[in-house]
Amino acid sequence: MIKNIIFDLGNVLLKFKPEEFLLQFTSDKEYIKQFVPKITRSKFWLDLDRGLESLENTEMIFISKYPEEKGFISLFFNHWMEMLTPIEENVGVLLDLSKLGYKTYILSNFINEAFKFVKNKFDFFSLFDGQIISGEEKVIKPEKAIYESLLSRYHLIPEESLFIDDILFFLKPAKKLGISTIWNQPFTDLRKELKKFNVVI
Repeated sequence: MIKNIIFDLGNVLLKFKPEEFLLQFTSDKEYIKQFVPKITRSKFWLDLDRGLESLENTEMIFISKYPEEKGFISLFFNHWMEMLTPIEENVGVLLDLSKLGYKTYILSNFINEAFKFVKNKFDFFSLFDGQIISGEEKVIKPEKAIYESLLSRYHLIPEESLFIDDILFFLKPAKKLGISTIWNQPFTDLRKELKKFNVVI
């Protein structure tokens, strides 16, 4: 029986769509298309996720690497956290699960400064029974250690736990540990998927 529901944050409970977000600053879709990957899919962004670097220093690294794009890089770093807004339907699922007595946890690759920002901004973070944030732990998904940290710190039994993530690759290590998983895609009905695991919601 599932007793513990583990949530990723980005694109599960909070929107992280930089391509869409940046359209408010430029209508040049081709520019955005090349800009976003070289920032958010870079080694430097992974270092942020891993808690090895600050946002301020990382901005300077990108400006030194792409000096011709200094203006847009600074704009991105000054505003990107504004896109982290709740996915209301899934936050509603979290609220109902908490009311029904399920234990809820966060397991997310998330930058320290950004996590402090969203935790202070949105009330639903008070519902969680525990959290493992990559920036705090200095380890990131899909590394096995981050999943093991969650299980050991909160004394979770894998077979009683279910993990929801939007990246299929990040679900595989959880499955290997015996945790049930749901791949949350843009069209996923989370309530319907949870019911497949006999979660009462």
